[in-house]
Amino acid sequence: MIAGSAGPARARSWLLATVGATATVGVFALLLGSVVSIDGEPPAASAQAAEILHRAADTARADRTPAPRADQFILRTTKGFAPVAGQGEPATTLTRSWMSVDGTHDGLIWVSDPPAGGRQSTVIPGCLNGRAREWSPAADGTLLNSTRPCTPTPAYLNDLPTDATGMLHHLQRMSGGGTMQSNERTFANVGGLIQSGYLPAQSRAALYEAATKIPGVVANQTMTDAAGRTGIGVSLAGDIDRYELLFDSNTYQFLGWQVVPKAENAGQQARRGVTLNLTIVDHAGQTP
Repeated sequence: MIAGSAGPARARSWLLATVGATATVGVFALLLGSVVSIDGEPPAASAQAAEILHRAADTARADRTPAPRADQFILRTTKGFAPVAGQGEPATTLTRSWMSVDGTHDGLIWVSDPPAGGRQSTVIPGCLNGRAREWSPAADGTLLNSTRPCTPTPAYLNDLPTDATGMLHHLQRMSGGGTMQSNERTFANVGGLIQSGYLPAQSRAALYEAATKIPGVVANQTMTDAAGRTGIGVSLAGDIDRYELLFDSNTYQFLGWQVVPKAENAGQQARRGVTLNLTIVDHAGQTP
């Protein structure tokens, strides 16, 4: 299994793991209510949140998984929970995605939707020599022999910054900067980038350390993710929702994300997603 970071688009926010260090959560009690200054910069995340994120970064750096080959696929298994209008229970989907490492090979997505029954299988056309096959007009999941212009979307994100400051600037640019830029959007982009592909160890570590530089990020010492796994997390409260990232409390493996309505919006349901498995395989459709 790979440590690390389903969706093919990098800038996509919350909707569309790591191995290593262990530590006790009790140390965080000593840091309660304090803030941390990094490299002489103004305080950003709380010290508790920074401790969690730095441990996740240390774990990422300890990952020695070899870089995938260009012709391989990143297999990610996720479970998503999203509210449905007029229904008390959220819809649950199980997704397996095989995304091309270099973006030139045909990928595959399986989505199992229990309420609807069955499984939907969709081929994701690879972009080879600037051309990708087109979908059938009937939208039945088949591809035609005709092609369209394209740009490859690699699942292996090996062109990202490997330092915290550079990664923070990248997260801010993802929101377009200017009036689109905010601490809330920047933190949301942390979760989006984790889910958008497989980040090499150094970039994954930089991502977690960049999150320590975002003002307003705090720790959640005990959390339960949508799959029922207990861990710890970091969160940032926005104007409407609270964005949360969850980690295993022993390994600091990334477990998933949650978008939880604030108290004044309690009538709304939370949106949740969890990463169940992340690995490298040789063929689309192949399982470990």
